[in-house]
Amino acid sequence: MSDTSVQGAQQAAAMPHAVVVVGSAGGVGTSVISALLAEYRAATTLGAASWWVDASGNDCDIELRLQGRGDPSLLRSELGTGLHLAAEGASVVDTVEEVWGNGAVPVVDAGARLLTSLADLTDDVLIDKVTPVIVLGVRPDLLNRARPFLSEWHKAGVLERSVVVINNPVPLPNQASLRTLLIDTVGASVAAVVGFDYEPVLGSGLAMGRVAQEKFLPATWVSLQALARATQGTAAQ
Repeated sequence: MSDTSVQGAQQAAAMPHAVVVVGSAGGVGTSVISALLAEYRAATTLGAASWWVDASGNDCDIELRLQGRGDPSLLRSELGTGLHLAAEGASVVDTVEEVWGNGAVPVVDAGARLLTSLADLTDDVLIDKVTPVIVLGVRPDLLNRARPFLSEWHKAGVLERSVVVINNPVPLPNQASLRTLLIDTVGASVAAVVGFDYEPVLGSGLAMGRVAQEKFLPATWVSLQALARATQGTAAQ
C-alpha cells in the first residue's frame, strides 16, 4: 500500500463511510441522489467536511442547481457542502483518497458505470470504508438492463454490502407495484433498499439548494434520512 493509501486509510478510520453512487442508466437520478445525500450529511453531521464529487465524466449541472459559490477549485453550497470535480482520468480510489487527504468525506457520483466501477469497489483501500449505492429507475426495462450488471456485483461480493435506491424521477402510474417488484428482485441480496417517490421540486429541474429543499415533501425527507442511516458505516456508529 502506498504512503498516500495509508494516509487516506488513517483519515477514514474515524469518519463515516465514504459513499460511491452508481446509476444503472443515465437519467435515473444518480447525480441528484448523491448530491442530496452529501447535502443531508453537511446539514446534520459533517458540516463542511461533507463533499460531493462529480466523477461521472459527463457534463453536470449540480453545481449550478446547488448555487455553488466560492473558490473555483472547491465550490460550496449554501449548506456548506464541498462541490468538487474529480481529476480527469482519476480512478474512484484516487478520488476518494484525495478527499480523505483533505480531511473530508466524499459522496462520489460515479455515473452510469455499474461494470467499470467494480474494480475500485473491490480495492483493499475502499472495501471496509466505502458504502456502494446503486440507483435504479422504477421501470421494468431499466431493471432488466441492470440485471447482468447486478449479477456481476453479486459475483464480486459487492452487492451484499450495497444500498439500492429505487428512484422515481418522473411521476409514473402504478409506481407502488413497480417498486414492490424491484424490492422483491434485489431486496434479499443487498444491505438495504431505500425508495424515493417523485419529488415535484426536483422534477422541475431547477434549483435544489437550501431554499428549494425547504419545500420538499415529507416523504422525501424520510427517504433521505433512511439513506443517510444506511450509508453511515460502522466508523460513525
